[in-house]
Amino acid sequence: MLFSFKPCFGTPKLIITLALLVMTLKLFTPHQAQASVVLEEPHFCGPYRSEAETLRNIVPALYEVVSGAPDEERNWPLLHDLFAPTATITPLFHRDGMPDISVLTASEFVDLNKLLFQDVGFYETETHNQTIQVGHMATVISAYESRETPDKPVYSRGINTFQLVNDGRRWCVVSVTWDSNKGGHDIAGSIAEVFGTE
Repeated sequence: MLFSFKPCFGTPKLIITLALLVMTLKLFTPHQAQASVVLEEPHFCGPYRSEAETLRNIVPALYEVVSGAPDEERNWPLLHDLFAPTATITPLFHRDGMPDISVLTASEFVDLNKLLFQDVGFYETETHNQTIQVGHMATVISAYESRETPDKPVYSRGINTFQLVNDGRRWCVVSVTWDSNKGGHDIAGSIAEVFGTE
């Protein structure tokens, strides 16, 4: 036992007095005021967003945010709100044939996107989706294709994995990572295995 202590309430009379005091405080505290304290407690996902009310809306909303022409302003505030304040975004890169990662906050991810796509368009579309939900947590496996413009050929295919939680009011992403065929991976084979496609 790390700590030990002796009861500080030495007499039954003192115990009864304290109990009566607690009961009196509860009696004169309006029930509505007690309830309002609970309602005003912050939800850990952050501010309410209708896009995050159901699981099926979040991933398409994120694809829409990151897609656009080089001079097109993205809805970065929405991206921030769809992620939990402490969320991590972990892109997987390939350097000299070896995998490498960078663990980013949502703000760092936005800055990286602004740098990478300031002179080139980027459009990412979902091709397959599998969602596994257990209680207040969920994992979304989402296959995607990347293009420079909506009508140009696909230059990259990959799979995102999103981990999400529900704070009792809405969903939010707590982590996401992805890999693509840029690392020489058989993404088509992985898609067939994960999603049961040919």
